[in-house]
Amino acid sequence: MIVSNWKMNGTKADIELWINEVSNKIEYKTEVNCVICPPSCYLDSTRSFITKINSPVQLGSQEIDSTHQGALTGGINGQMLNDFSTEFVLIGHSEQRHYLNEDGVSLRAKLDSAIDSGISVIFCIGEPSEVYSNGDTKNFLTNQLDILNSEDLANITIAYEPIWAIGTGLSAKTTYIEDTHGFIKNHLKKILNNKKVSVVYGGSVKLNNAEEILSSDSVDGLLIGGASLDSETFSKIYNLS
Repeated sequence: MIVSNWKMNGTKADIELWINEVSNKIEYKTEVNCVICPPSCYLDSTRSFITKINSPVQLGSQEIDSTHQGALTGGINGQMLNDFSTEFVLIGHSEQRHYLNEDGVSLRAKLDSAIDSGISVIFCIGEPSEVYSNGDTKNFLTNQLDILNSEDLANITIAYEPIWAIGTGLSAKTTYIEDTHGFIKNHLKKILNNKKVSVVYGGSVKLNNAEEILSSDSVDGLLIGGASLDSETFSKIYNLS
């Protein structure tokens, strides 16, 4: 899985151009999902662009709310996402954990909302710099993972994004990524009774480090932020997978 997270960037015209160019440039593999997560206001347009050219690109949302309906200004629920044939949703990204004060209770509710709606989850976890510096990453990630259960993990991909690497230009060393991904997978095996869960990496992924990161057997894909806005760069990274 190679995911483009647009965050709060781009216009409708930018997304249409990106969809057209990426669809022509990638060497699409059915076993490697190619996903775009545009701003929520462009979900409908993005679905139309994908459908218009029968693109292999799949649609993901950056957000889902835990309530199915009601008085939540600016909310977007699973039914709305299904109207756009949204296939994936990001939950637990560090920016939302920080700015929206999301905790285990609220994230669990979002997970339930997505899974009940039949939308696959990309569940983001990652440690801040102080936890990394203190060597306490694994305990921190364990706490983030422990809201998951065996009933829903079949519908979840884990995205490991060390917070100290997001948007900083600093990417974790390959050996550190391998060790951390291995820990995540082994921890989840205890919950899953040895079923496999994919773990993708994010955190200042660029064209010059993507191939090395993807070369690790423990890395099942990438979640890419700023670098993915350029269709040429994203396509080249996808073709490395």
